[in-house]
Amino acid sequence: MAKAQTTHREYARIYRRVLLTLLLLALTPLVALGIFCLNRINAVYDEKINAGIEALTNSKRRALETFMAERVAQIKTLAFTHPYVELTNHGRLSEIFTIMQNNSHSFADLGIIGMDGRHVTYMGPYDLRDADYSREHWFRETLRKGVYISDVFMGFRQVPHFIIAILRHTGERSFIMRATIDMDAVYALLERVYSGHNSDAFLINGEGVLQTAARFHGKMMDKVDFSIPLLPKEQLRTFAVQGPHGPMLAAIVPLEGIRWFLVVEDDVTESLQPLQRLKMLIGIMVVLGGGLVIVGALLCARLLIASLAAADEKQAHIDARLLQSSKMAALGKMAAGVAHEINNPLMLIQENAGWIRDLLADEEPEKMRNFEDIMESTAKIEGHIVRAKGITQRMLGFGRRMNPGRAEIMLNSLVEQAVEMLKAEAAARSIEIIKQFDPHLPVILSDQAQLEQVFINILDNAIDAIGREGKVTVMTEAHGSGARVSFKDTGPGMSEETRRHIFDPFFTTKKVGEGTGLGLAICYSILEKLGGRIEVKSEPGQGAVFAVSLPPEAPVDPSAEPQESVGL
Repeated sequence: MAKAQTTHREYARIYRRVLLTLLLLALTPLVALGIFCLNRINAVYDEKINAGIEALTNSKRRALETFMAERVAQIKTLAFTHPYVELTNHGRLSEIFTIMQNNSHSFADLGIIGMDGRHVTYMGPYDLRDADYSREHWFRETLRKGVYISDVFMGFRQVPHFIIAILRHTGERSFIMRATIDMDAVYALLERVYSGHNSDAFLINGEGVLQTAARFHGKMMDKVDFSIPLLPKEQLRTFAVQGPHGPMLAAIVPLEGIRWFLVVEDDVTESLQPLQRLKMLIGIMVVLGGGLVIVGALLCARLLIASLAAADEKQAHIDARLLQSSKMAALGKMAAGVAHEINNPLMLIQENAGWIRDLLADEEPEKMRNFEDIMESTAKIEGHIVRAKGITQRMLGFGRRMNPGRAEIMLNSLVEQAVEMLKAEAAARSIEIIKQFDPHLPVILSDQAQLEQVFINILDNAIDAIGREGKVTVMTEAHGSGARVSFKDTGPGMSEETRRHIFDPFFTTKKVGEGTGLGLAICYSILEKLGGRIEVKSEPGQGAVFAVSLPPEAPVDPSAEPQESVGL
């Protein structure tokens, strides 16, 4: 039992190692391939999405730069192509402003400002004729630079706006032409960037102050809630920002000629839906593939362990037969020597017993007081000599390799003869012998006498094992190209330890003096010479089954002696 448990643990350890090896060999490339595919898909989608938002941002940047450049050029052309007298004439300025609006609805108002910072003429919806701009930042910057585009500021009108101012010097005087850009025109450019509910485009200055309103970051002139990345001149950069429904992809680029940045945001959730579906599909395929690999590894490991166990069992059986054969060979050598040594004193005893009988024949019985006792003792001596002769013959049978007889045998008849010889003994013990013979059993070539000895020995052991009141079932059947004879009894059965030693010489379960332990060992030796085999199946309390398998003909051993009788 301990050996069986140890073997089971060894198989379990091998099973775990084989299974782990198969799983590692199969799952590692599968998982690695899945991770590689996911990474490459992520990279490709990132490149695609980044390329898309970068292309759109650059396109809109060029549109805004063109828009601002055209507005600056338009104001500059107006300032430098019209004389001061004409520009300061309210009626004429109204006509010029009307023409400008007809060509482009980009301006909210237009004014001429003197060097003292006050309006000379003004055309627009606000009352700014008395406004003093001399202290305003944009006024000073215009005087310093000549052309100035302001950030968005509130000003006197208390409305967020930004202006374009141009300084012109004439022979008599200098003045500033100031135009306010209509924010609706700017918003029209930005709103065409995206139409999605979670997309946006807006302008900020270098301090992060909104120059246009943003959907998710505040109103005009609010500070944005994200950090502006450092950008070299005219370089575009993408970054992640937090949107209302999760992370968003943003692109930022500086505008040429203006201290502003264009920011474009896109909710990539919708764009990533095909990626998510593809990633999910890859994940499902990896999981399914992993499941198939696991199932295949389990089956392969089990088949491998089953094959290993079968091979080990077969090898163990071969080893057991080789061990049994070696035991029988050793016993044969010993038995031949013992039988030879016993034969000489037996012959001397037999001769002396005969000589005593001859001497007594010359005597007169009535004159010898112990004549009958001596004759009786002589008869007993001769009887025990015959018994000893049989034992030495069986022992010599182990020590000689002899070719078995090769006669045609009807196994059913041979088994019937063995049953008939022990039928009376079985009946005396109330043991029923049930015969189940196959009528189509093939004829085999073998040694009839030795086979009969095997069958009688096995049947006798079955009767002894039952003791009283039981059944012995004798069955014959075809087995491959040969035949099989089975003896099934209803005895007490055998333990595993007994089964392992049942064919060992001198092993017996009978009481001392009731058995020599050579019966089944002799059967094993005979069947081995005949090319057959004997197997036993038994459990405690379940009886026993001895099965004798025979080939269609017994083998011929060229090194064996011819079949002969062994005597004293």
